[in-house]
Amino acid sequence: MKKDPLRTGDFSLTLKDLHLTDSGVYTCTVYNKDGHMLLQKSVTLSVRDYQSAVVEVTQGQKSVLMPFKITGELPQVIKVEWRLTHPEEKMVHCNDSSQKQDQVYVRRTEMNKDPLNTKDLSLTLKDLHLTDSGVYTCTVYNKDGHMLLQKAVTLSVRETPDTGVQKIDTSYARKQLPHRGW
Repeated sequence: MKKDPLRTGDFSLTLKDLHLTDSGVYTCTVYNKDGHMLLQKSVTLSVRDYQSAVVEVTQGQKSVLMPFKITGELPQVIKVEWRLTHPEEKMVHCNDSSQKQDQVYVRRTEMNKDPLNTKDLSLTLKDLHLTDSGVYTCTVYNKDGHMLLQKAVTLSVRETPDTGVQKIDTSYARKQLPHRGW
């Protein structure tokens, strides 16, 4: 708290080194010297773990891993959603059936079967196309639908690089021409 809150009227509280478990409702109550309540204010704090990553791949690759590994503990019941959030919104993968997966991603996504024990919420996207480029956001919710964690992964799918060298099959020409030392 700031110094001399009674004079300034500022009863703000500063929390440092926040953790996910610090989320909750905080109530400040001011009493007079006789113990009677004068003021009361409640504030809801929602601590989120937001991370970001960039992944670059070449079109035609079999798959890409969009990483999201966690270190902290999570509740036993969670919902994990991977969405394409830019350039447009699409449901990519959800670990429960509450959300319908966009047709573009059907049979192309995979997550670890036991993300709570492995602490791995990464998503594998298969059969890559140029149109898969974009920002993918993974959001983790508790059973009450409150967001616990979030990570954005920017996926850049590039065309197969052109080396400028063209292969020419000369085997047919060699068979047809008389051998002249080459």
